[in-house]
Amino acid sequence: MSYARLSLTAPCVALLLAVGCGDDGASTGLYEGDSADGGGEGASSVSATAPASSDGLYEEGGEEPGPDSGAGTASDTAADPSGADDSAGEGSEESSGQGGEPGQLTAGEWRDLDHWEFWLGLLQKQEWAAMPARWGFSTQQRYAVVVESDGAHVADASVTLLAGEQALWSARTDVHGEAELFAGMFAAAPEGPFSLKVSVAGQSTVVDEVVSGATPIVIPVEVAEAPAKVLDLMFVIDTTGSMGDELSYLQVELSDVIDRVRQQVGMDLKFRVSVNFYRDSGDEYLVRPFPFTENIDEAIADLKKQSADGGGDWPEAVDAALSDAIDEHAWSESAVARLCFVVLDAPPHDESQVLADVRASVEAAAVKGVRMVPLAASGVDKDLEFLMRFWAVATGGTYTFLTNDSGIGGEHLEPTVGEYQVEILNDLLVRVISASVVDK
Repeated sequence: MSYARLSLTAPCVALLLAVGCGDDGASTGLYEGDSADGGGEGASSVSATAPASSDGLYEEGGEEPGPDSGAGTASDTAADPSGADDSAGEGSEESSGQGGEPGQLTAGEWRDLDHWEFWLGLLQKQEWAAMPARWGFSTQQRYAVVVESDGAHVADASVTLLAGEQALWSARTDVHGEAELFAGMFAAAPEGPFSLKVSVAGQSTVVDEVVSGATPIVIPVEVAEAPAKVLDLMFVIDTTGSMGDELSYLQVELSDVIDRVRQQVGMDLKFRVSVNFYRDSGDEYLVRPFPFTENIDEAIADLKKQSADGGGDWPEAVDAALSDAIDEHAWSESAVARLCFVVLDAPPHDESQVLADVRASVEAAAVKGVRMVPLAASGVDKDLEFLMRFWAVATGGTYTFLTNDSGIGGEHLEPTVGEYQVEILNDLLVRVISASVVDK
């Protein structure tokens, strides 16, 4: 990935937890590394099934696939989602231990921000052109930003896209100094010119007449300060009956992920975890939240106690879950990374206010520097896949999805993406989390 630089760039120097630095830190992608750059004719295909591994790194390079290179269509979806197993889920509580040992579920990852031409081309295809209007997201006018100070990436800087004095979108830089800004995300963008304002260490830098595009605008700042050495990690999990085929396995995998991340970063960062669960109106609970805690064993215990039940229809209380997750939890004011994994198999209710509330939560996540990482379980359809990918794009996150390779759970939707690498789920998630706290 090339950079649109506003000044000469010094050699890359990690501001935090330095473990090495490439010649172009953004060129490898924030989360995927080179793994999803494989392309050619096999879009949406799997290059290899990864064995269980402690490091979770199964990456390979190649050419960027085009949107016409065999990506899945609506005919590739799983069984009719309107008949998802919620009805069978009544009373289908999972007994503890059914998930067995970690390392059983398989998954893939695709970061549309790292495959921008593919994403834009996809949304121009007849099959998917209605998705922006369907969910009320428009990602066409993207402003990719990298903030640096003396050649080092600046993490957790506030960045705002402006049209005159009007703020259009705000975000915070990640550990790689990257932030994603958008004009016209939810409404028609005003006429330019546009400017970018970076605020860090009590000082502001303004760059005028910026141009949209995937090439990052590198903004140098004179003064920078490292953020607090904190990692906020949240899981928001659908626990309705339709999740019964995979919930016990997910509990084992996610518990392992949390424990492994604690071992990897616990000596360097304050590690805060929040686990949250949701169902739907009329169920035992709408949202069952747990606040951020540094007592990791307690968080794992809360995760393992949950069971799948309720639901009944297909849509669930996604809006309530996201609102609670983003607005009702004490996210760190300063942090190296804030991640929100959303594990689900069903969409929000298709009502205008519900969808507006979902969009508001996504925008609030971007403002707070919370990167959303959806994890698609069995039963997801194409509409929901695109909604989750909009979340990831808007917040600087990435899209993850379970695959059929494990043989566990119901049918998993083949995503409409380029070539991706199948990985063991827990290894994949540990890799994504590790990439969010280490600049290299």
